[in-house]
Amino acid sequence: MKLKLFSSAPGIFQMNLNVLLFFLFFIGTKTFAQSPELTVKGEEAEKVRMNKLIVNVKVVGNIAYTTAEMHFFNSGTRQMEAELIFPLPENVSVSRYAIDINGKMREAVPVNKNKGKQVFEAIEHRRVDPGLLEKVDGNNFRTRIYPLMPNGERIVIIGYEEELSAFDKNNLAYQLVSRYPKKLDKFEMNVSVLGTEVAPIVAENSGDEITFSKWNQAFQASVKKENYQPSEKLVFKIPIQQNIPSVLMQNVGGQHYFYGSTFVEGNKIAKKSPTSIGLIWDNSLSYKTRDLKKELALLDAYFQKIKNTKVTLYFLNYTFEKQNEYVIVNGNWAELKAVLENTKYDGGTRFSQINFTNNDEYLLFSDGLSSLSENVLPKTKKSIYTITSSASADFAFLNYTAMQTGASFINLNQISPEIALDKLANTNLKFLGIKENFTVTDLFPIEGTTVSGNFSFAGISLNPKNEITLLFGYKNDAVVERKITLDAAVQNTNDVNIEKLWAQKKIANLDFEYAKNADEIELLGKKYGIITKNTSLIVLEDIRDYISYDIIPPAELRAEFDRIKKQDHDNNLAQQKNNWESIQSYYEGLNTWWKKNIKYQGQKIASKYKYKREAPLARAVASETIKGDPDAALTVDEPVGAGTASQVIEDNSVYNVPALPSAPKVDQVKFVAPVVARASETIEDNFKSKDSKSDELEAVAVVGYSTQKKSTLVGGYLAEKTIAPGLSNNLVQALAGKVAGVQIGESPNEVRKELNYSMSDTLTFDSMNKDKTWNPDRLYLKALAKAPKEKQYDLYFELRKAQERNPSFYFDVAHFFYNQGDVKKALQIISNIADLGLENHQLYKTLTYTLRQWKDYEDALFTAKQVAKWREHEPQSLRDYAMALEDAGKYQEAFDQLIKALEVNYYGEMSGQYEGVEDIILMDINRLIIEHKGLKTDKLAKKYQEKMPVDIRIIMNWNLMDVDLDLHVIEPNGEECYYSHTKTLAGARFSKDFTEGYGPEQYLIRNAVRGKYQIRTNYYGETELTENGPATIMVEIYTTRAGKTSKTLKTIQLGKVKENELLAEIVW
Repeated sequence: MKLKLFSSAPGIFQMNLNVLLFFLFFIGTKTFAQSPELTVKGEEAEKVRMNKLIVNVKVVGNIAYTTAEMHFFNSGTRQMEAELIFPLPENVSVSRYAIDINGKMREAVPVNKNKGKQVFEAIEHRRVDPGLLEKVDGNNFRTRIYPLMPNGERIVIIGYEEELSAFDKNNLAYQLVSRYPKKLDKFEMNVSVLGTEVAPIVAENSGDEITFSKWNQAFQASVKKENYQPSEKLVFKIPIQQNIPSVLMQNVGGQHYFYGSTFVEGNKIAKKSPTSIGLIWDNSLSYKTRDLKKELALLDAYFQKIKNTKVTLYFLNYTFEKQNEYVIVNGNWAELKAVLENTKYDGGTRFSQINFTNNDEYLLFSDGLSSLSENVLPKTKKSIYTITSSASADFAFLNYTAMQTGASFINLNQISPEIALDKLANTNLKFLGIKENFTVTDLFPIEGTTVSGNFSFAGISLNPKNEITLLFGYKNDAVVERKITLDAAVQNTNDVNIEKLWAQKKIANLDFEYAKNADEIELLGKKYGIITKNTSLIVLEDIRDYISYDIIPPAELRAEFDRIKKQDHDNNLAQQKNNWESIQSYYEGLNTWWKKNIKYQGQKIASKYKYKREAPLARAVASETIKGDPDAALTVDEPVGAGTASQVIEDNSVYNVPALPSAPKVDQVKFVAPVVARASETIEDNFKSKDSKSDELEAVAVVGYSTQKKSTLVGGYLAEKTIAPGLSNNLVQALAGKVAGVQIGESPNEVRKELNYSMSDTLTFDSMNKDKTWNPDRLYLKALAKAPKEKQYDLYFELRKAQERNPSFYFDVAHFFYNQGDVKKALQIISNIADLGLENHQLYKTLTYTLRQWKDYEDALFTAKQVAKWREHEPQSLRDYAMALEDAGKYQEAFDQLIKALEVNYYGEMSGQYEGVEDIILMDINRLIIEHKGLKTDKLAKKYQEKMPVDIRIIMNWNLMDVDLDLHVIEPNGEECYYSHTKTLAGARFSKDFTEGYGPEQYLIRNAVRGKYQIRTNYYGETELTENGPATIMVEIYTTRAGKTSKTLKTIQLGKVKENELLAEIVW
């Protein structure tokens, strides 16, 4: 089950009972709620608000078409970005989306969902403003509002059609809840009801008299307010014409689309009272927002009706566990009720864990969202009644599950308590199809649909006049018939798009078996502009973007689009690339390096040198005098391309080092590795600032540049930072021998020691660097550590109240329990991360890394597969899936997935994110071929299959796109291998530097040198911290001895800015 980005603050529109509309917006602290949310990123989030809302509603029969025009204003001084996520009622999908482009509203057009993501991200990468609205898990929708300029306004329009279901026996109901925590500059609502002879009844309103007045053939009402804070709700009811079927038709290309509704009610047949009930109670984190009052009321009414039964309670979250058995006598269920009222909610959801035993029936209370397994239940002959009170549920799954077992789906948001009880206590009437009629086709809903009161249907008639007979029954025998007359001449309408309504109804029914019907659903979505699981709506700013990405534009741009396309043909199509194109050059680079077979023996540092080489002459820049040890090894940084700057100087302890001939720009200065090295470890000195006259300073160096960098040696690594021109004595003393681009190593006899490690390769992790989080203090971990072990889990729930939206909290606490040996609780706690977002691939990558490290291969395979499905254009995501497949023992599938990762296409703008991963994938393929015999490798040319085993291979991956992370490996001789020093004396090789994207970065050494290898990272922080938490790193370490490879995984979460983080050490 996935938790959506929600707030506890009241909102503009909330869904309750048969709610048609729609949106809740808020800006503020995030907690869980079942309404939509506007999430504003950045430090001035409170400066963004919705300042205008205009709602237009048109009701024709039992069809309502709603549009909401929303104005968002940024009163701050910074450019802002916001993301809007909102749920919609059952069987409703957005069919209109528009945003303002250059002061005019531009309508969206349909596009394949994954193509939409690729195009959106490619254009966004150019800092141009596209718009994308997509359907995510359940019936939830997501869009981004960017840019929100300082003191600027953006407009978003969203519209959709919906069938109004019967609230009770006599009325359809339209409900608009308009609560909002802040005042709106302008609020306007206009309602028009057509096709009824009786005025709608206003049951509740916002404190003002609202009346419907007759205008031509419609009843109308209007509300206009300024400086207004909506705080109440509007409910109006439309009387049902029970004995007169309502039908609307449209002629499209000689096919007559029809939509109708009729009231159907059979004799109530009470079902046999169950002697045993399995009550499956979803207690995952996402369903914490359930409407407990409604659900308990339904159970109470049911138990009062059946009086006596036995109930077995199961809790469903990451696990599926039997809790207890309760005997209900004369409707008394107080003991069970108390348990449900005090349930604790924790963890993601795995429907795969459910098993059905021998109860007469099952009641599944859930939102139907399985965040850590497929939405599939085991087959059973028992009835499964599915009940939800969530506005953000997978209605299709819940409905189909009940239908398949002869039970009913009960949506407590859309029906009255009386109808809900009828569905649970009685045998339900079902739609059995129509009497034979070969001139009617594509009729929906599908057979087996439960019927209760108002029943709607849609189809295509090949003749303008026709008659159909609807059949209803309890099993397979029809007991109720309804004759429906179709007459296009009389029933034709232009007020509602009947063809699109039919398409929406067909999609809803096909969605019951999405995997089987995915292609047809996509075709319908694209044709009718309806958002589906695999179709989105996109808005582009420039006509040439529509051309480049081969997307048909909206009507107002179509003529220009066709003209340019005709002139330029395919010359302006956006360049698509894949990693397969450059596989040969990457393979040749790897193979050439590997065949060198470098075996490093080490090199001694000479104590005396017989020559002196002058540094390049300087322009008129003062040089400084350096005093130090005559045996010192001196390394100076120079601009790239200026030649070596390394020199060893012999003198009587006084060295003159002229400044460089030009003042290098900061980004020109690169680290130059020392020329002297051997298999030894340099002891790190912890220098402190001392008095300028102190005699303790033995090595001080200053070089004067007009623009300069500070390079601090930490574990053999020069971390560069810009400093002001000119260095004071105090700063010089504080740097103590590691200053201004110059590295001074003291006498080898004094500061170096020989490494003397055993031949067995061991792996150690720095205990101080576990569990990097957003909160460096991690006070909640300190509190847990102090608590007695038996009270720690209860304390976790207390601590969670202030951390419920923080992924780092679950990451940290899960690792806390894991390190204590409580793997079961650790897995349940870490699984909460899956419920923190909708189709959030960054969070799922974090989960995949951790689950793989903890060897929970089944769950890691699922999370990696989900990311590969959501991000099928990303080579890194496909590689992650391949690695999870290998962990799960699916070696052939892993090989095939790696080939797919090389073949997948992406747009040229994203080359920086995806180019270079070939280096890593080729070595993955090579290792798979070596380790797993019998693979079918026909998809890869033989020339790329030459075996290239290595002693040590280190890969660093990360989960966020907009971060700057660097892998550094410090070898036993002190030499450092990283992005700007990619080859070492010991024979190591480093892959491409990824300054954007997910990496990975890779270190290889064929013949490892004895000693300690330090694995470090430089982390300069992501663009901004979001709800995804700080960056999560996974380090993969492969070591091979005598042909046998061992693998170690380490997952670490970093803070906002971390430099020179020690991730792990290998002792070889």
